[in-house]
Formats: sequence, C-alpha cells, structure tokens
Amino acid sequence: MAIMDIITNPMVEKAVNNIPGRTFNTLHVIEQLIVLENEAVGEVKSYSSKNWRGLIGKAVKRFAVQTNKIEQISPSDESPARWRKR
Repeated sequence: MAIMDIITNPMVEKAVNNIPGRTFNTLHVIEQLIVLENEAVGEVKSYSSKNWRGLIGKAVKRFAVQTNKIEQISPSDESPARWRKR
C-alpha cells in the first residue's frame, strides 16, 4: 500500500462534500481532511513530514480519476491544483 492510499476515496469524497460551492483547490480538501480524518492525516504526516500535502494531493488526483466526481480546472503544473465538482 502506498502512503497516499491511507487517504481513501470515501475520505476525500466526504471532505469534498463538506466544501461549500462548486470550485475549490487542494488546500481546501486538506483543511477538511484535517478536521474530518485527523488520524489518517497524522499518519501521512508521520511518513513524510515535508511532503505530506503533496501525498494528499495525489490522493485527491486519484479520487478525481477513479470516481469522475471532480475535475481539475487548473493546468497540470499549477500547485495547488484547482478543482470543480461535477
């Protein structure tokens, strides 16, 4: 299991659903995950204290690709990525 797999698709979906409005960025998802899934976020932080946000960003990207419930509206090289709910 990859480190980013600690943050599951249902966790990301719950965080996305808690964000008001239709557009958001990865940092908004991270803020919601800290509130909703603090233990899982802490586990990711313990594995990678410098790049934990990037790992969660990869989990958000995986959620987008696997579920098609959000789409990336920013260029792929923009960080943090901007998203839109479908």
